[in-house]
Amino acid sequence: MTISATLRRALLFLLITPIVTLLACTSSEGTQKKGTHTATDKGVPRMTTYPIGRFAIDVPAEMKLVHQWQRLRYAEIEEFAWPGSVPRERARDEAWKRRLAEIGKLTPPKGKERVIIETRDFPGVGAWARGVFYYGDNWADDEGYWLIFADSGTSGIWLTYHGLTDAKQEMLTWLLEIARSYQSRRFGDLKLPPGNWFYTEHGAINLPYLEQETAAARFEGHPLGLEIDIETTETHKVEEAGLIKKTMAAMATGFATGLNIDKIRSRKKTVAGLDGEEEVLRMNDGNKTVLNFAWEYRGRKDSGEYPEIRITMDSADGKLEQKLQVWDAVLNSLKPMYGTGR
Repeated sequence: MTISATLRRALLFLLITPIVTLLACTSSEGTQKKGTHTATDKGVPRMTTYPIGRFAIDVPAEMKLVHQWQRLRYAEIEEFAWPGSVPRERARDEAWKRRLAEIGKLTPPKGKERVIIETRDFPGVGAWARGVFYYGDNWADDEGYWLIFADSGTSGIWLTYHGLTDAKQEMLTWLLEIARSYQSRRFGDLKLPPGNWFYTEHGAINLPYLEQETAAARFEGHPLGLEIDIETTETHKVEEAGLIKKTMAAMATGFATGLNIDKIRSRKKTVAGLDGEEEVLRMNDGNKTVLNFAWEYRGRKDSGEYPEIRITMDSADGKLEQKLQVWDAVLNSLKPMYGTGR
């Protein structure tokens, strides 16, 4: 579905467009196949459960996870499942060499002869782990990046942390705690031991919330042309204006000039015990009509259990009742996953 520039600007203003940046659009067969179940409401398709950060949500089984992205305690997290076509030891060795080669091509800061400062092995971290500390920005000779690559079972994980070179050891200690707390999850496995689990696409990290925590995912491929996004992130300042007020402000200020907005739903809605707001809009700019479904919870300040949450669903106009059934099933499935491995 291609949305016109007018519609896109309006959706961005309302903060109800997809938030996820697609760093890599890789297909997935659904990491939670065993969680597939049939909803009781007539007409609602089979749903598949996906854990995302400290929450889980159901999406129609026909949809594919296009991308899942997460950050924990300032560390960027990148994962992949080991290919079955080559031995794991060979796959991780090749992946490590490729990444080192990419880093080696970067331009070092002025006065520095090379980009890579140090490489190290980390015995006892997963089944195997290595790290590299390097200059990632050619304009900063006092800043560096730690990158740890770990084999933790069925998946490999890259963890990246950025800071001052003078704090190299502190950065490494911080990042190693995350690496040691990571556990791969087998296909469809939602049952982990009790703990403070933060779920990633292929695994989970057993650490309580501390700071700087974000998880986001995007799903596509529904026969009705639906696209679904979810983002959870801690907030340092709870927004005063909720979803409904932002929509009203857009209309009142003329931001949406030339845009016809039809409110299908505009209401308070509690989901998973969280008091949020729901909007379902039909928007037309004279050339194209789209449907936008959105629910927003503004969160509590500096909280991992009560983060800011946005769930959106977009499509071209048509078959509204069917889409509302899907939307309600998705929205009402949201549940917390923190506290225990459930």
